[in-house]
Amino acid sequence: MDTTELDFGALSIDNDILKSEGYKFDEGLLAQLRQFKDSPVAVVISDFIHNEAISHIASEICKARNAINQSLRSAAKQLKVSQQAIKQAEALLSVEGSDRSIAEQRLGRFYVEIGAEIIQSSKFVDIDELTGMYFGTEPPFETKKDKKSEFPDAFALLSLEGWAEEHDLNMIVVSNDGGWKDYAESSPRLTVLTSLAEALEKFQPHNKVRNVVEHIRKASLLAGGNQILQEIEQAIIRSIDDSRIEIEADSYLPHEWDDVQACYISHELDGGADGTATVQIVRITDEEIVLGLGATVEVEIEATFSFSIYDSIDKDYVNLGGCVHKANERYHTDILVTLSGDFSQNIDEIEVSEVEILETIRRARFGYVEPDYRDDRDEC
Repeated sequence: MDTTELDFGALSIDNDILKSEGYKFDEGLLAQLRQFKDSPVAVVISDFIHNEAISHIASEICKARNAINQSLRSAAKQLKVSQQAIKQAEALLSVEGSDRSIAEQRLGRFYVEIGAEIIQSSKFVDIDELTGMYFGTEPPFETKKDKKSEFPDAFALLSLEGWAEEHDLNMIVVSNDGGWKDYAESSPRLTVLTSLAEALEKFQPHNKVRNVVEHIRKASLLAGGNQILQEIEQAIIRSIDDSRIEIEADSYLPHEWDDVQACYISHELDGGADGTATVQIVRITDEEIVLGLGATVEVEIEATFSFSIYDSIDKDYVNLGGCVHKANERYHTDILVTLSGDFSQNIDEIEVSEVEILETIRRARFGYVEPDYRDDRDEC
């Protein structure tokens, strides 16, 4: 890739984007950042953003450890699991190191994989300039009572601006923070985007991207019954089959549920008013292209509910039997489609290498449920 073909020579990512991607460094969009290692595009992270990410990851590790300990204690108490088995489970599920040290190791490995550099804000931030921004309520400082909380954002933005100026590069910064976007509007170096997929598309060789996209559109690759649509549908179905669904239901009776099943109904790709799918090119090489799409998926959830009532005489719960309830849910997911082949040849030579569904159904809301006392109790 020739740097003269690029409008932007550097990329930075705010912690809110890392968090929204679940800190999943080995999959999804964050894994696509590996394309920048040893490339002309620099990936830079402010030390303030780095430390914020460390704190968030460490917090999630702490929560996971607490959940494991709580589950093991519950297993010993409620399931009467032997102490020997509990100790074996603890050994298998334990990881050496403090929460913060483990977080630092995870993030450090990610930086190595993508070739990222941490910027030291002390080198680029002018305190007089920062003070003027604060008292002048300039972006990212906002006109609110707790604007002191915006100091980390200001340090991050000024350090990124200073680094970009020193290296004579324009930089894409990915963030959902409104203050960052306001700051970038008057910045000669920084452009803020809210979508990581959109940011990745900016760094692809422009002529090649344009040719491939035109090739795809002319071939109507994402219209009609074709291999890509079929692969996407099957991948969505597989993700639904593998889902673990949390049930929400209300009733005047104590109740439990089991045998939860999810059935795919349909999905609709994100698109414009003309009905064509919105496609973003996340990554492209001579023989591989990664497309980013979105879809709204509709599923039917079926669960068997068991009801009971408290018998005040026997001081126990009496089983009233069970029945099946169904509920429809809709959710949105991002999709990564990897195509392989020689894109200079016929479109029929392109193959689907992988379809990655980034989200699946997590929760089903059944509303109010109750037993059905009809003779036919197969269903509610």
